[in-house]
Amino acid sequence: MRKSISAVSFAILVLVICFFGCSKGEVQEKKTVSASVSQKMETVLNTAEYTLYQNIFFNDMQGEYNGKPAVKQGIFTSIYDSYNGVERYYVWGYNDQTKCCDWQWELKIESNSSLPEKGSLVEVSGTYEVNEKALDKFWIINPKISVKNEYKGNDAEIDMKTMSNTLERVQIANILNSPEYFEGMSICGYGRILDEKTLEDPYYDNSWNIGISGDFEQLAFGTLVEVEGKVKDGAIADCKVSKSTNY
Repeated sequence: MRKSISAVSFAILVLVICFFGCSKGEVQEKKTVSASVSQKMETVLNTAEYTLYQNIFFNDMQGEYNGKPAVKQGIFTSIYDSYNGVERYYVWGYNDQTKCCDWQWELKIESNSSLPEKGSLVEVSGTYEVNEKALDKFWIINPKISVKNEYKGNDAEIDMKTMSNTLERVQIANILNSPEYFEGMSICGYGRILDEKTLEDPYYDNSWNIGISGDFEQLAFGTLVEVEGKVKDGAIADCKVSKSTNY
């Protein structure tokens, strides 16, 4: 994401997301390969990918890569862009083992009939394109997706466990600004207990947080947990909370 999305400022985040339109075009060719089921989501670490991501989105080098081939290995996921009414698909990973810095590339996908499970490790090949319809004016078109390891996660309608830190922030921004769309949806997430009413990013401070409520045992602040519940008033209600260090 550009600086505007990765910044903590919620107002700037909203303006960036609202700025772009949805994608249209021909159905893209996709290739899926059967794979063994992973018991937990893999962690993809790639410093070179993060450096490229920084150059393209922070150092304004999009034009230098426009039309060039792109090959990525990372985690597949999607978020619903409620501002533009479109599902957006991504492949992502982290810079290093601290998981404080992530990278994510948007994929231009027109048909979701043969897509991998969210959270699966995939390899994507396609072409870089500068395009106003992409959330940050830059995406990968004609993506061919091969599954390296399939992930069977939660059946929740919103699975934040399969998202990078940046994508989680975008998802929460959408929930807060389109409560009528997301209200009542099942949701799951992974993070740290910040206080008795708040879940925060599991890896570093001041990235994202979301309210939680329900009849669950209060755990010590800082405990890593999985949370399942329903979206209510921009928070996660009716929560089931369990300790976890799976991710």
